[in-house]
Amino acid sequence: MIPERAGGRDPGPRRREATDLYATVLEVVKRYHGGARVTRVSYGAGMPVDRLRLLMDRLLALGLLQSEEVDGRPAFDITARGQEFLDTYWKMRGFVEGLDRLSHDENPRRRL
Repeated sequence: MIPERAGGRDPGPRRREATDLYATVLEVVKRYHGGARVTRVSYGAGMPVDRLRLLMDRLLALGLLQSEEVDGRPAFDITARGQEFLDTYWKMRGFVEGLDRLSHDENPRRRL
């Protein structure tokens, strides 16, 4: 849960954590079934290409993505380990959001 700013105002959109970025990129890559190019992933994930390349290098090193040359350019696909990461990510995210809702409902100051 994101802390409120002074005066109780909404802090606006939250900054994406590394795990959120990993999941976003893996979900976009998964849509292309082995044919994901960097530019397509960049648009789908809403990230600049230079920053995305660094993140994709990290995902490759972790074994969550794989790369193959197609027509002289790299095409990316999610690995079984990458799918396992996504499954775990979505389960944990649902759990945390449930806890956030529960703590929000139990906070008497928020009911006022």
